[in-house]
Parts: sequence; structure tokens; C-alpha cells
Amino acid sequence: MNDRTHNRPVKTMTAAVLGSALLLSAAAPFAFAAEASQTPAAAPVAVVAQANGAVQMTTTVIKKSTDQLETDLEIPVLQGMKDAAYQNALNANIAARAKAAADAIAKQAADDYAANDGSYEFRPYGVTVKAELISNGSAAANGVLSFRVLTYTYTGGAHGGTLAETYNVRNEAKASPIKLKDLFGANYKSVVNRAVQAEMNARPDDFFADQFKSIADNQAFYIKNGVAYVIFQQYEIAPYAAGMPEVAVVIPDGGAAVPAGAVKLPVVANGQNAKAALYAGPGGTVMAPLRSVASALGYTVSYDARTHQTKATKGNDWAKVTANLNRYGFKDMAPFTLGAAPATKNGTLYVPLDFFARVLHADLAYTKQAIVLTSAPAN
Repeated sequence: MNDRTHNRPVKTMTAAVLGSALLLSAAAPFAFAAEASQTPAAAPVAVVAQANGAVQMTTTVIKKSTDQLETDLEIPVLQGMKDAAYQNALNANIAARAKAAADAIAKQAADDYAANDGSYEFRPYGVTVKAELISNGSAAANGVLSFRVLTYTYTGGAHGGTLAETYNVRNEAKASPIKLKDLFGANYKSVVNRAVQAEMNARPDDFFADQFKSIADNQAFYIKNGVAYVIFQQYEIAPYAAGMPEVAVVIPDGGAAVPAGAVKLPVVANGQNAKAALYAGPGGTVMAPLRSVASALGYTVSYDARTHQTKATKGNDWAKVTANLNRYGFKDMAPFTLGAAPATKNGTLYVPLDFFARVLHADLAYTKQAIVLTSAPAN
């Protein structure tokens, strides 16, 4: 995606934009198998076992420059997946898609170059493919393999455009694609839609008014540290200048690590500032005051001096916690642990931030301005 020369006013994608690019979802990596089958398949890649189970990504580089077309392809090649057949098919699919994109631009460039009657300066068209490995499928990554492939094309004008695809796979002996439904359940669209709308409400000037209705069935996303980053293509819900917006949604039971600097963000619960001061607890777990945040979510918080338990209640829903005891549960569900036990600081009881998502079942998302919690609709 190099800037083009010949004194042409071309605006290409900056590194910052690419770094946060939002991708056309390919959570099922063989969604384009029919298209790929029309092109030669890439040669199988042998599995190279890694001591920590991590998948490696190398690239096959193809570069070419003519008066008609500039090609810069860095096609990703995966090595070390536990499922060799899946890995080889995935590599072939990605290579075929890159070739198809390059062939399409080459044909368009040749046709437009031949049709040029000399009345304008023909600017060489271009196609660039880059890839980024985000989660390497190792045990430390909970076996999640997640990466994105960016395809930039230029066909004249002020700037080109970037199409991005995401791939999310369980790195197991029998690999399988990961979908948003797998992460957030049958009502995944409602969960993600609320997080997206909260981000748009926080930054209304950065988005098209009333443009967003719902995420698509194959919405783009990638996974990193227990957080799903839902992403949108250029112009999908925002103007070009806004780049490709993304919204982070904590995956329930995902052992999510919050973004750096989250303790400095305000907590917005059901649209109101919960006035919650956060701090980093053991292992970097973000701790939030139970009473102020739960109250903002509509819960009544009370303390039982006899049992030394603090209880959050809303209608028929309730949860109890005990200071210094890392056992959490909702109603009569079996208790489980979080990143830290409830802790008392300056007379205030704090719980891990994901308590509100995993125990009280609120939607949790991170925006640039705030940590956003939204109560799920009552059943």
C-alpha cells in the first residue's frame, strides 16, 4: 500500500488505519471455496509442531510492477496447526483468494489501459495483500487461532480501498471455525448490537446517523485475550475519514484481559456514569466498586452482617459475594472463580470488572471513551 508516484493525488491507507482495520468476516474459512476451486490450489504445507502449540505464520511474497499494474502480495502461510488437513485447505483457500483478487485487478487494468485514448494520464492500478496473526492458537491463547488478511486495491482516483477478512479457528485435532454465535449464544446479534450502538452513541459525530441496524450474519471480528473485536468495513457505518470502526465485546468465560489503560476510563452503566473509580488488582485484574456499578445496572445492594455477604438483587435475580472469597455465582448456579476475590478498599467492596458480565449477565464493551455495561433484557 505504498504511496503512488507520478504526482498523482492518491490517498492510501495509513499504517494506523491498517492496524485497526475492520474486516469482512470469514469466520468460516471455506466460505469462498467455490471461488477458490476455480484457481490452482497452493501446495500442501507440512505441519511443524511447536513446543507451546503456537501456530506460525510465514508469507509467500509476489511483487510485480508494470505500466498497468503494481502487485505486492504477502500471502500468509500457516504452519503448526494440529489439524494438518484443515491447515492445508485453509492455506490453499487464502492463496486462491489472493490470486483471484490480483487477477481481477490485472484484467481491469489491462482493459482500461487499452481503452485509454490518451485524453488522460493512466495511473497504474494496484493490489496489495497483507496479513496479521493476532492469536496464535497456543494453550496460552486458549487454543484460539485468529488472524486477518487485508486486500487493498487501487483503480485510479484519490485513494483506493481495503477489503479485510478475518479467520477465527479452534486449533484442535479436528479444527473448526469460531462464530460469534459460539461466543455469545443464540442471541449474539442482540448482545453485539447493543455494544455497537453504545459506541456510536458515545461518538455520534464519527458515524453515519441512523445507518446501523444490525450486524450481519457473517460480521467481521477477531479474537484477542478473551475479547471479540467486532469490525466494520470502510463506509459501512462511518465515513472514510473515520477508518474502519471496531467495538470490543468481552467474551463470557473467556478469561478476558481488558485493554491497557482501562482503569482510567469511566464506567457507563445503562447509559449513566456509574461514578466508579477502578484499580488494578492481582494479576492486573480490573476491580470495580460493586455497589455503585450494580446500582447503576438496576440492582439493589445490601449487606448481611450475620453472613458477612453482600447481595445484589433485581427482581427475581440475585448474586452474593463475600470479601476475600473467590467464589461467584448467580442465584442457585454452581459457583466459579474470577480473576480475583472481592476486596475491600477504603471501606468500599470491589469485585472484578467482569463480575458484571459473567455473574450479572450485563453486556460489557470497551470504547475509546468509556467502559460500557448494558443490562440484558429481562427474560
